[in-house]
Amino acid sequence: MLDADTVPDAQTPTAEQEPLAADRHAVLREAFARLPRCCQQLIALLTSDPPASYAQVSATLGIPVGSIRPRCGRCLDKLRRDPAIAALINTKTAAAGGDLTRQAL
Repeated sequence: MLDADTVPDAQTPTAEQEPLAADRHAVLREAFARLPRCCQQLIALLTSDPPASYAQVSATLGIPVGSIRPRCGRCLDKLRRDPAIAALINTKTAAAGGDLTRQAL
């Protein structure tokens, strides 16, 4: 199971991007660690390789299948609102000159 120390890398950065990517991943791991445990568990199950099915998530966490998607949305919103993540999103948005709020995470 994933925890704050094992959030997977989505992309392999180039040599020039490695320090910046490492900083972003560290910020993400720290923000993930600040989430409530229930959010950490839900996101970890849904992002495992392969991802757990909704039936597996329901059985593991003891929550109804129909509440998984809304609960995940709320957890991701909490993650986006973390001050460090919000700063990253704002930096990306400003650099791109547009609204990347939903695409940044």
